[in-house]
This record gives sequence, C-alpha cells and structure tokens, in this order.
Amino acid sequence: MIEDEEIIDGILKKDKYALTKLINKYGTIIHNTIFFILKDDYESINECEDDVLMCLWKNVDCFSKEKGNFKWWIVAIAKNKALTYKKRSSKSNNNVDIDNLKIKLNYDIEADYLKGEKKKQVINLIKDNLNKEDSEIFIRRYFMDNSTREIAKSMNVTSITVYNRLSRGRRKLKKILKEQNINFE
Repeated sequence: MIEDEEIIDGILKKDKYALTKLINKYGTIIHNTIFFILKDDYESINECEDDVLMCLWKNVDCFSKEKGNFKWWIVAIAKNKALTYKKRSSKSNNNVDIDNLKIKLNYDIEADYLKGEKKKQVINLIKDNLNKEDSEIFIRRYFMDNSTREIAKSMNVTSITVYNRLSRGRRKLKKILKEQNINFE
C-alpha cells in the first residue's frame, strides 16, 4: 500500500513518473478489465485505456483511502469507461448512411406468389376431399400452426383423436395425390 500512496501523492503533484509507476503496476489490470468488456475492438480498447489513465490523472484526488482499495477503484473506473465505450459503439453501429446504402432484396416476389398459389391449391384439396372436422383439423395444424392439444381443446375431443384424424387424412390425401399425379414440391 506504501507504493500506492507514493503513486497517489505523485499524481496529485502531477509527477509523470508516478503515472508511469501506476501503468507499470496496474496497466495489465486496466487492459484486461477493458478487454473483457470491449472484446476485439482494439481501437476502442486503446482509446479507452488512454481515457482511463487521463481520468485517473485528473481525478486521483477523488480517491479516499478510508472508503476503499486503490486497485479496485482503478478497476471500477476502467469498467465504467469501457461500458461507456461499448454503449457509444453500439449506438454508432446503429447509424446507417442512407445516401450510400445499397439494399439487397432477399425477397422473391414470384416465388412467394407461387407459394401462396400452392397453399391455396392444397387447402382446396383438403376441403374437397376431407370432411368438415378433418379439414378444420388439417388447416389449423398445418397452416395455422396450432398444437394438437389446442385443436383438441377447442373441438372438445382428445389429442389422440386429433392425431388419428391427421394420420388418416394424410393417408387419404397421399392416395388422392398419387392417383391424380399431383406434385406440390
């Protein structure tokens, strides 16, 4: 602790050698604390380290020996500065230069239209070839993503009944598709 007191007194007197002692003693801890938060953003890590040292240089008079340990005070400052840098970095990453923005559309309108048409054909096939209850079960399960439990509850039947109707309906529809030589893939 005597060395910490020498560092603190030296920095209070604006002795640059005291800052060198601080860097030699606590530089690795400062770096590791910042690196843990900022990860691989080396430019920000270096800037943040400089800011931490500047903050320590300017505010060492705020440290109270009675209230805490000098090492943990430095770690707290490094951590807070790194978190500030991280917030700033995430905010700047959200800004987009719309003048130079090129938009790539990963949406194929034609494929989406064809998909919708196939969906309509399948629904019509289901409605035309299954009874009303089985059609409802099929549509709710495969097009509305309802669970078998939800379907069973709303139709006042057991889950096993829903599974059986789905199984029989699939067999029936496969047979019809095969007979009519229809392929939906």
